Amino acid sequence: MLDTNPVMRAKTRAMMMKKPREERLVIGCSMFTFARTIVRASILQRNSDISPDDLRKELFLRFYGNDMDKDSRRRIALRFSNSQ
Repeated sequence: MLDTNPVMRAKTRAMMMKKPREERLVIGCSMFTFARTIVRASILQRNSDISPDDLRKELFLRFYGNDMDKDSRRRIALRFSNSQ
């Protein structure tokens, strides 16, 4: 989604690129962790009795489900049920 004004997007990018690589990595990892926490909470709010395997599957589908075809998504999701 690109809902940010192009001028502000360019300014933000320029600011970020001035930061050391290590700091940008830490920021990116922190953002991913925060997003994962929010998504996990929303899944648990809908289904507090979800199994750990199903929770992992739901997290996978929410984050990566739209990045692949239906058959690949199904095959990968099935592996969460077969874990352990």
